[in-house]
Amino acid sequence: MAQAVELAVEDANDAAEGILLEAIRRDDKGDEAEGAKVASSLIADQAVLGIVGHYNSNVTLAVAQRYCDASMALISPIVSNPKLTDSGWNNVFRFTNRDDVTASAISNHLTAEMGKRRAVVVRTNTVYGQSMTDEFVHAFRRRGGGVVQDIAVEEGTTEFGALVGSFPKNIDLVFYGGTFEGAPLLKAMRAARVRHLLATGDGCWDGWNFLEPAGQAAEQDEGVLVLSACPEIGVVQGSREFAQRYTDRFGPLKNYAVNCYDAAAQLLEAIRLAKRANQLSRQGVISALRKSQYRGIAYPDVVNWDAKQDDIAAVTALHVVEKGRFKQIRMLARTTEKSAF
Repeated sequence: MAQAVELAVEDANDAAEGILLEAIRRDDKGDEAEGAKVASSLIADQAVLGIVGHYNSNVTLAVAQRYCDASMALISPIVSNPKLTDSGWNNVFRFTNRDDVTASAISNHLTAEMGKRRAVVVRTNTVYGQSMTDEFVHAFRRRGGGVVQDIAVEEGTTEFGALVGSFPKNIDLVFYGGTFEGAPLLKAMRAARVRHLLATGDGCWDGWNFLEPAGQAAEQDEGVLVLSACPEIGVVQGSREFAQRYTDRFGPLKNYAVNCYDAAAQLLEAIRLAKRANQLSRQGVISALRKSQYRGIAYPDVVNWDAKQDDIAAVTALHVVEKGRFKQIRMLARTTEKSAF
């Protein structure tokens, strides 16, 4: 994802519009205290005009006020927690989709298209895990589904045999909200002959941390249904060419690189717009970003901000696993929730 930002900066510099742009990479280690140090150091550098990040929901929510106080634009490529744009920070822009929107999309598919009604829910004790799972539970119940059991596990848990053994028999679905624990949970389900579908949030739309460690279990029995807030490569014009260019430079493309490229490209465009208007300042960049309309490679439509500065163009895609790869089966627009194939 950071490498995709680097490509966006290189492309912007190749445009040669009289301003030299540089990507400064910082690692907050997924830790709120470390994130505060990173934010403070970037705010103190007057040459920094905007932020692409942070990666984790907990860190982003913890540092957003700091950037707001410094009038620093923060464009978030993947943080989906609704609080990010519900909190009133006028400098924060969410490029990706929200947990409540994606949860609504997957719940509607599970109930209306697959007839699922009784779920066990497994969530991690993380900000993302709680948000994704809470939104799923609300949406699933609104559509007539019921949650038979709701289980919280510690982040980093790898042994799920006893937990899977406690699942009630009268269920037709397991929903998992989290990231790294999805693969061992799925493997434990199949080992215990729990053949139900595993549906997950986008924390499992991940080759390294879900698809590869899950292996054949992802295609056994009812398989998996994994949502993402980004279509698969090739759906949006230009995404396949970007993926090839990225692969030639860095190796195989993973996860939300296209979101990060677009988020960075839109921020860089705002910097250029602010310069043209003789308003090249942090506040000037926020103003330009709010007005900007950008067509990128992550979403089919032009990026446009609603009143909360959420991206109206964001979509939800649903995937199964076939032949060791994610396969998109449906894409739903944020504004209409009408399916497209």
